[in-house]
Amino acid sequence: MLSKIKTRQTTLGLSTRQLARDIGVSPSLLSMVLTGKRSPSKRLSVSLKGWLNEPVSSDAVNPSAIYGRFISEKRSQLAKLTAKFYVAKLAPFATWCERYPLPDVREIKREHVSDFLNYIRSGRRVRAGGTRPLSNGALKLHHQTLRTFFNFVGDTCNTPDGWKNPVDGIKVKGSQAQTLEYSNAEIKRMFEIVDSNPDELLRLRNRAILTVLLNSAMRASELLAVNVANIGTDGRIKVTGKGIEQRVATIGDSGLESVRIYLDCRGNHGGALWQTFAGDRLTADGLRGLPDRVEANDPDAFPDGLYAHRFRHTAITTLLRARGGCLCGRYSAMQGTQTHRLR
Repeated sequence: MLSKIKTRQTTLGLSTRQLARDIGVSPSLLSMVLTGKRSPSKRLSVSLKGWLNEPVSSDAVNPSAIYGRFISEKRSQLAKLTAKFYVAKLAPFATWCERYPLPDVREIKREHVSDFLNYIRSGRRVRAGGTRPLSNGALKLHHQTLRTFFNFVGDTCNTPDGWKNPVDGIKVKGSQAQTLEYSNAEIKRMFEIVDSNPDELLRLRNRAILTVLLNSAMRASELLAVNVANIGTDGRIKVTGKGIEQRVATIGDSGLESVRIYLDCRGNHGGALWQTFAGDRLTADGLRGLPDRVEANDPDAFPDGLYAHRFRHTAITTLLRARGGCLCGRYSAMQGTQTHRLR
């Protein structure tokens, strides 16, 4: 794989620093991997393979070229994570068009889009026991982004008379999954798993992250952007949500206490609130790794999955119950309830 990366890097005229920026890793780390001084992690390997599969054609009406223009526009208009979402959903389609091949985006028909959706439904990430197919909800996201992409084609390309969006008329069943909150048993178990970590700093950091997520209803991006200086003495934090929307989140007494204990152990009360061992700000990939590791420790305890955004649903549901006077001892079945309870 390294030889393919170097060949493509040379073809595109990318420096190691530019490539590192494109895939979101440290230039020094990527340099060590490319020179064979260090083996790539599993996550870096996935990022590099994804980059190798990204389309590169520059033909004006080629799907890859239109994809590039579409993503450039989205990056100039939308939040970084939203633009990243479009990349994740559309890059596989542009690559698939090159392999089909479909050299002219204006000639893509409804049957081509249907073929792609059938292809992508089988899933591309290999899991233990085989490849996990996409859920209805995940497939619906590909369907919706393709519709947006072809609207862009119609607006920006010289399409023939009578051209129609090829996604129109294709029906994809949406997700039937309910928005679930974590149960008392799940919350208790995730804290037990986190508390079993022998490294004190990681244990306290991860416990604080879980507590703040359960208390504040923050999005993952909001959580990661918090600096120590942002936290008021009353536990209130001004955060920037989707786009440029600002609001105030509250981490509560238990959140303040868990953060204080973590910072005392860290010995550094400045900079980013959530940091790695190297003192860098915790990344989105790093945060996703926390629920992944907890779930892997006891998958049977989390039948509906474990992911950061579900903490937001749990916190909001708990808050609504509290405002309605029916908190009903939300965490009363858990050991050490007052450490985690929303206040």
